[in-house]
Amino acid sequence: MKIVLSPLILCAILLSCTPRKANEKYQNDIQGDWVTDFVKNDANKQFYIFSFRDSLCSFAYPSGIQSAFTIHDDTLDIFHHTVRDHNSTAPEKNYRFRILRLDHSNLTLIPVGENTIGTFGTPENGTDPILLKKITPKNDLAIQRIGFYSGPCFGACPSMYMEIDSDGNMLFDGIRYTTKKGLFSGKIPTAAWQKIKDNIHNTDLEKLSKEYKARWTDDQACRIKIQTADTTYETNVYGFDKEPVALRILFRNLMEIYKSAGLQQDSTIVNKFAYPEFQQSGFPTPPAALGR
Repeated sequence: MKIVLSPLILCAILLSCTPRKANEKYQNDIQGDWVTDFVKNDANKQFYIFSFRDSLCSFAYPSGIQSAFTIHDDTLDIFHHTVRDHNSTAPEKNYRFRILRLDHSNLTLIPVGENTIGTFGTPENGTDPILLKKITPKNDLAIQRIGFYSGPCFGACPSMYMEIDSDGNMLFDGIRYTTKKGLFSGKIPTAAWQKIKDNIHNTDLEKLSKEYKARWTDDQACRIKIQTADTTYETNVYGFDKEPVALRILFRNLMEIYKSAGLQQDSTIVNKFAYPEFQQSGFPTPPAALGR
């Protein structure tokens, strides 16, 4: 039997499907890492990083706080918990943006509402658009092993050491301000390990400096060693200031990755680390305090 739909019913169906398709396109196209599109040394403009992966977003904070986000029509909502200290969070905040442009390489957001404008706006004009460019891959190297250390700071910086092999197996030492303290072993979920590899591929490893120093004191020192089939790359970072943005995002995600791994307490790994000399050596010297 042939079914004939009236023009009004057909119109209603088309209208109901269009936003869903648009939302799906936005949801797909927004995936990845985005950075403010301007010369970094322009001190008159704010510098932002947004990273979208599946239904989670991280932004602004180097320690990798993950926030849920949704997109309805052309509106992006980020549901964010601000960390008060290591064990507690403040009430959720809703940051809202209107998507003015989104394609494979460009994302333009405009803050909407008093709370969002107060955080992401500018004193001169709170509705200035935020122009972002997608960070694109710089290499396709096969990763054999990563060693990563994050140190303490004058505050609650998570301090840890980890090694991850090519299959996503992790050896983890939680030192300070981590949800797991002591020695653990386990495996990272496939999607989470792929995210870390994507971060490495977005980093121009051939151009990494031996070290990067912030212009202030009492900040966190981090160190990473990336082993491939042909080369090993190493760099030290003091503070989050001078290092490449892609490297900053990688550090931020590494500080969070242990939380999604299936870790079990394992004191035997103390003799299984491949880089036993790496954890405590070779950090950048912090700059001298002002006035000294």
